Amino acid sequence: MRMSRKLVPQALALLKSRRRVFVVASLPIVLAALVVAIAGSGTTGNGATRLTGIARASSSGGTTGLAGAATAASTATAGPQVIQGDFQGTSPEVSSLPVLPVLQGPIHSREIESLKPASSPPGTKDPVVQGKKGTGPISGPIQNFDGICLPFGEPCSLPSSCSCLPPDTNGEVGATQYVQMVNTDFAVFSKNGAVLRTATPINQLWANAGGECKTYNNGDPVVLYDQLANRWLLTQFIATPADNEEYGQCIAVSTTGDATGSYYLYEFHFGRTFHDYEKLGVWPDAYYMSTNEFPDGQPTSAGAGAFAFERAKMLAGQPARVVFFDESANNPAGGQYIGQLPGDLDGSTAPPSGSPNLFAEVDDAASIPPTDGSDGFAMRLWKFHVDWANPANSTFGNNGGPSYTLPVAAFVRPQCVYGYGDCVPQKGGPQGLDVLGDRPMFRLSYRNFGSYGSLLLNHTVKADARTGIRWYEVRIPKGGAASIYQQGTYAPDEGLTNPLWRWMGSVAQDKKGDIAAGFSASGPNNYPSVRYTGRAAGDPLGQMTQAEQVGYTGTGPQTEAEGRWGDYSDLTVDPSDNCTFWYTQEYLGQDTLVIGTWRTRVVSFKFPGCK
Repeated sequence: MRMSRKLVPQALALLKSRRRVFVVASLPIVLAALVVAIAGSGTTGNGATRLTGIARASSSGGTTGLAGAATAASTATAGPQVIQGDFQGTSPEVSSLPVLPVLQGPIHSREIESLKPASSPPGTKDPVVQGKKGTGPISGPIQNFDGICLPFGEPCSLPSSCSCLPPDTNGEVGATQYVQMVNTDFAVFSKNGAVLRTATPINQLWANAGGECKTYNNGDPVVLYDQLANRWLLTQFIATPADNEEYGQCIAVSTTGDATGSYYLYEFHFGRTFHDYEKLGVWPDAYYMSTNEFPDGQPTSAGAGAFAFERAKMLAGQPARVVFFDESANNPAGGQYIGQLPGDLDGSTAPPSGSPNLFAEVDDAASIPPTDGSDGFAMRLWKFHVDWANPANSTFGNNGGPSYTLPVAAFVRPQCVYGYGDCVPQKGGPQGLDVLGDRPMFRLSYRNFGSYGSLLLNHTVKADARTGIRWYEVRIPKGGAASIYQQGTYAPDEGLTNPLWRWMGSVAQDKKGDIAAGFSASGPNNYPSVRYTGRAAGDPLGQMTQAEQVGYTGTGPQTEAEGRWGDYSDLTVDPSDNCTFWYTQEYLGQDTLVIGTWRTRVVSFKFPGCK
């Protein structure tokens, strides 16, 4: 998400004055007004209002970065570019950090860019919609506890320091602990839900270091558990640098398997290009990251960024490099490569030796016009090979183009911007909730089953008037090429009396090949809830055959004017048994300020056949 602390006044006034009046046909007018209003209000410097990319740009753009590391992040060269990170030493143990008071400040919504247009050929229908719920015996919640929360309304025991919407909820299960991150804090739990470390501002890790990572606590956080090394990675972006500073990434890698212990601290600088919505994944040869690029002063995206951080050095607490590819230099005619995810390894079986990681995005004809006579509905995959001995030999895709272009079933992409458009209704709330249907949802999980590797990916689509979860399994036979093995859109029809919208999903699979999906669900008669379902290995392809379980149902609506939700959730698998799924997602509690008090929930479950 874009990091401006609040929508510019004239744009927000426009939205508020037309609340519940605009219909989908009016969305372009709202978007155009937002672009004009926001583009006219941009400033630079620390705490400035950043420009918001409301519509996807159709051509690349760039600016010249600062001296030193910034020159490596210039958008003039595709790559590989090598950036030397700034190793800033070791943090104190998390358990020793002071617990700072959380002061309630004015609530603010974080901006969001719309990467891809919401348009499909007339009459487009989704041919893989699943219209009925499954009945299989997936378990109910095993562990079920609250995570970090917004400190407004009813009591909040783990308050976030952000005072912002949305929470950007994610978390990962490790060998003995669970770590959750939201804007702009993290917390550590035991596997029975006991709080081992209360909500802690992320930049407290850098409290004894210099640099921007100490100064800025900007969020868009991601936590990873590196099961190959029994280490934790915590990261957030630098999104509000002063004019003489740079955008970048703060990464902390634990020195042991204890998330409450100390961390090796790194700061990576990317010049004056803002790398937004960064998502990371674990791979044996690197920690990989995807981003959406916004050159400073440009209101729309330029393209995708792909990064490989030097994992071996970071695990050892040594100076580390990052290899970077700027996809804005390789954009296709009439479109952009944008909204990608990097592969993230699940399980203890590594990919085949030397295998490159894979990055993925899903496109339609409106986002990348087809030139091969196809309908344009496709998943694109890039092989990212990094060579640390000679970084100049590193490659991303086929000279920047995708390594694979795999046709997928047609879909209709929803677009909801600041609560208007194809948004999700909610009980008791006049504002629709954000969908983020223009991009795949975290994570792109990978598991090696020996004879083949399996990738899982999901994004939100329109099943009818409602939204549903489009999910895919891509299989890569040993020594073979990637192909779509199965796909489906999970959108069971509850009838006209109690319709439900499902969105903001996350998918993963256990060691048996059972696939689970966690997601938000809401409707006119339902407060937003945390739910999950799945399919057992060997069940009919493209179908979520298991019962839909409710992890937690919220107790109130969100009435904040811009309808912010998400921007992501996270489903991970317990490395101690490779069977138990852990899902974290936001919900809403009752509040006293009429803004929508977000809470977060952590829920675990499993398939009965996985032992």
